[in-house]
Amino acid sequence: MVFDAQEILALTSTPQAAEALRAGAGAEGFVFREQRALPALELWMLRFEFPLPLDGPGAIAALERIETSATAGVNHAYSLAAGPVGSRFAYADALVGWPGGGCVSQGPIGMLDTGVDVTAPGVAGARVVSESFARGAPAPEGHGTDVASLLVDPVRLGGVTLYSAGVVGQSASGARVASVDSILEGLDWLGSQGVRLVNVSLAGPYNKLLDRAVDRANAHGMTIVAAVGNDGAEGAPRYPAALHNVLAVTAVDARRAIYRNAVQGDFVDVAAPGVNVLLPGGDTRFASGTSIAVPFVTAWLASDPELYSADVATIRAALADSTMDLGAPGPDPVFGAGLLQAGSGCGADTRMAGAPAH
Repeated sequence: MVFDAQEILALTSTPQAAEALRAGAGAEGFVFREQRALPALELWMLRFEFPLPLDGPGAIAALERIETSATAGVNHAYSLAAGPVGSRFAYADALVGWPGGGCVSQGPIGMLDTGVDVTAPGVAGARVVSESFARGAPAPEGHGTDVASLLVDPVRLGGVTLYSAGVVGQSASGARVASVDSILEGLDWLGSQGVRLVNVSLAGPYNKLLDRAVDRANAHGMTIVAAVGNDGAEGAPRYPAALHNVLAVTAVDARRAIYRNAVQGDFVDVAAPGVNVLLPGGDTRFASGTSIAVPFVTAWLASDPELYSADVATIRAALADSTMDLGAPGPDPVFGAGLLQAGSGCGADTRMAGAPAH
């Protein structure tokens, strides 16, 4: 799915290359729409309407011929990796062995999702800094609010400043999706705020613009934790989770069984609770989906002084001692390294005041 069938995006690493591309594309019939600097990623992003009879691949080839340093791609749409609402019981923290009393965050956390309702019971009282990058009308804030409530739940993690980049809007067809340019602008904003750890609920097709932007974010010390997606065991790899430098999270239920809609593959890194998870806020609501599992892993990384600023390779190595092996022995395409066991992180000096040291 694409956000706009006639739109093509391009990234360059210098303003001079951007101007050369803009001029060359105009000479070949492309209609310039917008240019934006992404300073935290050290990139410039341009949007064009491509001329008929070119299609997407033809437009990509033309732009990359005009400016050989550019990366061009269609404006893919990315969906929320959310499942149906169910009901069960409060099992998640016990399943991952979260320390009683909670932990203290080692720094700010970012998220790419819908916007967040800061007045909702599960979020009220937390420090949330929000910015919208959605194309069209912003989507309803329910999903982002649910994810945020899991990230800032004081039972699990205290002292959090959450930076919320609202990137999900209404596509031309009315679907609630995030366009590639919205995602890139959100990542750039998070980087400009000094965010090192980002929770991503979105899943969609491979896009080399997104790939390039994630590379730049990684180079500047940002770690991205993303949902594997809800297209089922036979579904194609979903991105950004399937990128080599992103931590990919799948979901399990209270019996440690894999979520029936979770995408599987060699890119899966770790499993966490994501089926019928009780949401904070006191109104007894439950949610399912691989996007619901991601906040448990993000919170674990935020609580660990050694992993908060670590790169993905270091985190993957640490998972060997921080997971319960499930399924086939060793890492596998269903559960990755296994079920997160948070008790191995959150050192005694990072626990909330009054929390027992166990």
